[in-house]
Amino acid sequence: MIPTLRQNEYRVRSSRLPLAKPQEVELSIENSQKSKLKVVYVMTHVSVCGGVKIIFEHANRLKEQGWDVCIISHFPIPNWYPILVEYKQVPFGIELAKGIPICDVIVATYWDHIQPCIETGIAPVVYFEQGDEHLFQIQRLPDETQTFVRTQMKLPQFIMTVSHQAAALLEDNFERNSVVIPNAIDHTIFNLGQNNMGSSQVAPYILMMGNEHIRFKGIESIVRAVQSVKESYPEIKLYWINPNNPSESWMNVADQIFVNPPQEKIAELFRNATLFVSASEFESFSLPVLEAMATGCPVISTNNAGVMEYGIDNENIIYSEIGNEDDLARKILIGLENRELRNRISNNGLITAKKYNWHNTITHLSDYIMSVSNYAVIPHQQIEDWDIKFNVENFKNYNEFYKFTKALQNVSEDIIYIPVIYDWIENHPIARWEIAATKKIISNNKSIQIFTPAIGRLEDTRQIILGEGIQYVRDEKYNEALDYFVTYYGSLSDEWKLSCSKWIILCLIEMNRDNDALKVIQEVLQVNDKFSDAYYLYYLLLCLNHSEEANQVAQVISLLGDSIFSNEWFFDVNSHLNKHGLVKEF
Repeated sequence: MIPTLRQNEYRVRSSRLPLAKPQEVELSIENSQKSKLKVVYVMTHVSVCGGVKIIFEHANRLKEQGWDVCIISHFPIPNWYPILVEYKQVPFGIELAKGIPICDVIVATYWDHIQPCIETGIAPVVYFEQGDEHLFQIQRLPDETQTFVRTQMKLPQFIMTVSHQAAALLEDNFERNSVVIPNAIDHTIFNLGQNNMGSSQVAPYILMMGNEHIRFKGIESIVRAVQSVKESYPEIKLYWINPNNPSESWMNVADQIFVNPPQEKIAELFRNATLFVSASEFESFSLPVLEAMATGCPVISTNNAGVMEYGIDNENIIYSEIGNEDDLARKILIGLENRELRNRISNNGLITAKKYNWHNTITHLSDYIMSVSNYAVIPHQQIEDWDIKFNVENFKNYNEFYKFTKALQNVSEDIIYIPVIYDWIENHPIARWEIAATKKIISNNKSIQIFTPAIGRLEDTRQIILGEGIQYVRDEKYNEALDYFVTYYGSLSDEWKLSCSKWIILCLIEMNRDNDALKVIQEVLQVNDKFSDAYYLYYLLLCLNHSEEANQVAQVISLLGDSIFSNEWFFDVNSHLNKHGLVKEF
């Protein structure tokens, strides 16, 4: 389900590529006089990896510096790393950037959402480049993706990255300058600590880290190289840290596998390892290598750009050639057999790691973001260019109205839709997409949905689609309502059939026809398995019948969020789950 949701969002973004415009900014005296500043990190995913960990560290430590920090993502807040700042989950049905709150700086953490972040018009956008295939081997990507990446890279005024190597690639590949904010490590965790290497209780082992499915990490090469080394040193073990459970065919390649261990356990594994081996084809800044150095663990690594940011061959690291498994095995043997070299790179690695501390990095980061916050976005058009149907009193709060005005000044489309919330059902507000503004001079006749909720004031529902049936529901005339919805279902457009199905299910539940309601729910989910309104009604049925399955369904709803892709939906459905005391298990 998740890959499909992400692909859908990417397709929408790709279709809007012709509308992309570089963000224009200017220095603002007003911005420079603000006492407390807010920065928002926009995250494509929050699963276990070094790049995500760095973003969480940015957020947590900026908060310590006095910043108001918010992270937004489509995914529920993860539990694998402490997050000490505001975290906002944005439903998958809407563009992620539409969930950005009012702030002073927006940090786009991946290239695929730079354009939508800019189009909010809320604040200057900083693109945070941590390196991936698009930076190191863009020619490997499909032509369409290359065009997408190159277009996105032209849009932001501000780019920061994690190493001078990555900065050089940004300049070479995209002709973009950037500011280097080096990664750092937590020395309270990654340090010499208590080293049990050599103890009779700890067998000698080589440590590797990474997921076998990310091919450029070189896990397969390490496995083969260690197998070769074991011909000379059969007693040596291979330990593997993997953020996920390995696939079945990989379960026996290592002597021990540690799945997503806590940071303290990773540090312990580094301390007691004979060697840490990394075989990445490319990195922008290899955090695990530096963390290993900080624990005194000798490191063997391919000579990729990220490690070369701080690694010096035979001084604080032993390099092997990228993609050369024979050379990797040879260097592992050298590391095992040459105690003097091993001690030298261990001692020098400790010195190197001390240079990369969070005090220096966050001071640099805070100063840089502060300088960006002194700029204001230059609008592409004026509010007066629009016919507007809603005023400030109509919006859910002033912040939503403010975001709406920013959209008016920056979107390229001619028509803006917003969610309008109605209280037709007690404690279950329902929202509909309605036209909020139309350009006075039409240029492309395209429309865009902006997630800035307003409050509906409609007294007589009978004048809208499905309105007569809704009025029956409000009057608790469920038989009449059901007859109405069933009668008109066939004449509705596909866009409205989902919404009509919701009302049919609701009526059946109110009439205690649970089996019929379940049948309709199953039919609806066969048509659209991402319709969270149907899942929510199913969840309520399960709760009424005290079914243990309710928690599983609730977790699906928590991931999907509101059914914003439809014309009408239960508004803020996750808040209803929280009222039921749901504990999410992510």
